[in-house]
Amino acid sequence: MGLDTVELVMAVEEEFEIEIPNAAAMRLVSVGGMHDYIMETLQSRGASTNEAEVWKRLQAIVVFQLGVRPEEVTREAEFVRDLKAD
Repeated sequence: MGLDTVELVMAVEEEFEIEIPNAAAMRLVSVGGMHDYIMETLQSRGASTNEAEVWKRLQAIVVFQLGVRPEEVTREAEFVRDLKAD
């Protein structure tokens, strides 16, 4: 994982108050995959989750951390290939 990706994961962990183990982080290659992981983690803790709100917060993190435009942050967008994270 490059520095951009590590910082992104750390920002997600802080925002959602979750822990993403390194092995799991290595498998999260797309924004949609990250969103699904966050949703599953929050739901497994019994937290009430609003999918649209989680997406909005995740999108804001990706935009800030990677310096991309909000419209570039789609479920299919891959962090390295599409959003140019290192």
